[in-house]
Amino acid sequence: MSTQGFYVNPISCKHLQPDEFDKCINTSIFTESSISLPSHCHSCNDSSENWICLSCGVISCSRHVNGHAGEHYESTKHPISASFSDHSFWCYTCDTYVHDKCLFEILDILQTIKFYSDKNDNNHQEFEDISKRVNDLNINEHDNLVEASVTSFSTSTTTTTTTNNSRIESTKTTTQKIESIEDDQKSSVTITTTTNTIITNNNNNNNSKSNLNNSANNIKPHELNRFSNELDDHHDDEEDDAKSSSSSSSSEGPNVGFIQRMIEMFKKKTYTFRESIFVQPTLQETTLSGIATYIKNNQCKNIIVMTGAGISVAAGIPDFRSPKTGLYDSLDKYNLPYKEAIFDIEYFRENPKPFFVLSKELYPGNFKPTMVHYFIKLLHQKGLLLRNYTQNIDTLERVAGIPASHLVEAHGSFATCHCIKCKAKFDTDYVKDRIFKDEIPYCNICRGIVKPDIVFFGESLPNRFNNLMEEDFPKCDLLIVIGTSLKVQPFASLVNFAIDVPRLLINYEEVGVNPYGGFKFNDPQNKLDVKWIGDCQQGILEFAEKLDWKNELEKLYNNK
Repeated sequence: MSTQGFYVNPISCKHLQPDEFDKCINTSIFTESSISLPSHCHSCNDSSENWICLSCGVISCSRHVNGHAGEHYESTKHPISASFSDHSFWCYTCDTYVHDKCLFEILDILQTIKFYSDKNDNNHQEFEDISKRVNDLNINEHDNLVEASVTSFSTSTTTTTTTNNSRIESTKTTTQKIESIEDDQKSSVTITTTTNTIITNNNNNNNSKSNLNNSANNIKPHELNRFSNELDDHHDDEEDDAKSSSSSSSSEGPNVGFIQRMIEMFKKKTYTFRESIFVQPTLQETTLSGIATYIKNNQCKNIIVMTGAGISVAAGIPDFRSPKTGLYDSLDKYNLPYKEAIFDIEYFRENPKPFFVLSKELYPGNFKPTMVHYFIKLLHQKGLLLRNYTQNIDTLERVAGIPASHLVEAHGSFATCHCIKCKAKFDTDYVKDRIFKDEIPYCNICRGIVKPDIVFFGESLPNRFNNLMEEDFPKCDLLIVIGTSLKVQPFASLVNFAIDVPRLLINYEEVGVNPYGGFKFNDPQNKLDVKWIGDCQQGILEFAEKLDWKNELEKLYNNK
């Protein structure tokens, strides 16, 4: 949440205190209802600036529109609402913006909704492009009925955490069918969406194939058939959901929430990929030994490792959120409006100095990889590493020898630099020289600020993250998460997409537990999720010992 646009800093009001919190905030409003995006005011149907009541889930427009959120408060006395546009919180009773750690879960949910909304907004645009091409296509098939559905995830995502500005956009899940029948009949092209928007085009099928235009020639029949069964099933599920939602029977239970619906769509894609590849994975026991046995029995070959700042603490680089020792607890000297502002792109535009002072302490070259980094390299050497998704900007993965092809630096790095205004590329030595002279690097073209290509809150993640995330996670047969708080979206959501495979958390605290795909450590039915709580370096050593890899790991580490 940026201070831009706020007349006062948010406070932690009395309604956020332990004795009042449960009375004012009900997190089940997100999982027990179907949130339609873009959100619409319950009273006037406006979608420009809406807030959700955190007590009952009613969505209302703000005082800047018709003020129905205020009217809702007057009639219910529900104090706290959350903004879909910038993820801020307003207490109507205290008449001020509010913020506290107890709201992190709500922010995580809002940001996850934002993540999926952006992805599917881009999907909709892709399908509009496809539909235009399909409308120009005359299919001339005599004997075959072609039914096809095409789906993909977007390639643009925005980093969000408990402080960023975001805008909720519309979410549309698309299903596409193309039917071709006898020459003397008509072909029908239909695009359907979850908002029931239907575009239908009837073409006379007497034209010859020579009349196909260039754009239509790009569509191949095998591409159209690729996900047919998968999304036909999804379309049937949507129809079933619509029927159950209109039924008065209470035995149907609550509607599946928006986030869960997105996870279910990804599950279908994952299951389609795996159908003929391998059987359902199982663990002999949900312990570190169980994961080690799973690997030693050659039950996995596409391991994804997710890493955060915790794996670099042993190298001398502080993590972000550890009490007293974390980076955010050492930022008081910068007089920031909130701790995360040091990595907020809007705050950086106004005051870049705190970031560059901090960069001098964090700049690569002064630190060496840790045991965890070399464990990931060992996975690669054994042909087991599909990808290492890292939040870290310290480049220690590269120093350890993990190939760039097997690495996704989700939050960027110091390796390249660009002007934030004109986007001109600058040599890293220029930026480093200015940083170590305690100067702000300015662009010599437009006088904009030159920033290392580290992803700030409010900036888009690299396209590589989006593209490989879609490709990798359906293949994943083991997920290992090490040294991360799983607070920053969309990186934190990746855990949700390792579906029905063993997942191991090695961390100083339990994280990533949520109702829409997260870890299920405490679920009595859990058979796949394992946690090892403690120092991640010690955890990796213990894990390597159970794998009989300890000597190899120590040799790699000592020969660095």
